[in-house]
Amino acid sequence: MVSKYDVFYVIASEGEIRPKDIAEAMNKPESEYKAIFNHVMSLEKEGYVRRNRTVKVVLDSESKKLFGLISFCMKNRINYNLMLKKTMVGFILKAARKEFFTNKDVGIHPQTFSLYVSALSKYGLLLVMSKKPLKCKLLRHHFLTELAGFFGKKIEFYTDVKRSLIPEIEKELRKYRRNLRIEYTAVEDKERNKEADYIYSSLNLEGNPLTLPETQKLILENIVPEKRKLEHIQETTNYRKAVDLMMGNAKKKVKLDLGLILEYHKIAMSHIFGAGNIRKHNVRIKFNPDFKTCDWNLVPLKLGELLEKYREFESRKGYTADIIRFASFFHNEFQRIHPFTDGNSRISRLLMLHIFRSHGIPVLDLPLGYFDMYLNLTKRSTKRDDESFNYLVEEIILMNLKGINRT
Repeated sequence: MVSKYDVFYVIASEGEIRPKDIAEAMNKPESEYKAIFNHVMSLEKEGYVRRNRTVKVVLDSESKKLFGLISFCMKNRINYNLMLKKTMVGFILKAARKEFFTNKDVGIHPQTFSLYVSALSKYGLLLVMSKKPLKCKLLRHHFLTELAGFFGKKIEFYTDVKRSLIPEIEKELRKYRRNLRIEYTAVEDKERNKEADYIYSSLNLEGNPLTLPETQKLILENIVPEKRKLEHIQETTNYRKAVDLMMGNAKKKVKLDLGLILEYHKIAMSHIFGAGNIRKHNVRIKFNPDFKTCDWNLVPLKLGELLEKYREFESRKGYTADIIRFASFFHNEFQRIHPFTDGNSRISRLLMLHIFRSHGIPVLDLPLGYFDMYLNLTKRSTKRDDESFNYLVEEIILMNLKGINRT
């Protein structure tokens, strides 16, 4: 059934359209015209569109907010009609108050509670900590703040408590390994599908404009998105090659060294000049002068020191907490060494995953709800905080494992 938000998005995307052409633009039969026209009338009454012979969006702040929310949902394969329900927004406002909440804290019908939890979990905006009782954590993301703001509400998020999730991770790891023995093919298929999600996440953080649906079709079906620049398509396919190589190497427990790091960069960044080469000039993080990168003269020395610590790490028996702590440190240290002119952050994530996966921790996703928190502790940070980053990585690992184990 067509909603008023569906109609609004078509009008906004077209710029100007006749009411009778909206159904055709939506690939709907003429029988839907009356319902569509009623939505146009409703949108006009609410002040979102202006109607003469054609229909146009009113270019004010509220229309821009609505278009931004729907566009974000389209880009990330989120059901905007569900997210724009007032009851969903009410649920989010209550869920945000407590770090770990149950339906007792929200107070809605159990079926509605399960529906909203399932949807937000699927979109990567909520972590399900336990099923019985159903205990969850809503993740801090600007989309949720903007969604509430659109309805004239302000989210009051809980205060984060730093705590280790190692016991929960080890429990999920045991379940994962058991599932791997019993349903190896199903688990492998799940991870292959997650590869496209990770590539989208990693490149989206770097400004690549491809949407999640476009990235999934490109990676999984070799369908090239229309109206996208060749450089953005190449960036995606190149990174996919590097991720494929990393997954194969990690499975064979290939150890990292400078040659392999340069190879990952050369493959992932082959669309730019200087791929696979250490920089010979100083660089800065765009929009964040407080993020200090290594002087170019010191890059070889710093990389050598980091790889020596990696060899020491590999020489000892790796317990789960130690693996996560070291891989998180490696990511942060590599990103601050910043050995390349471009592509440092995506390679930092790739190397962290190499360490995890070579030690049997099957991380291959950065859920949407963690984007802001991840950036605030990395490229947007004003002060390095390895402890908080380690806790964040633990939570991301737990969410990955729970997602895989649901297969």
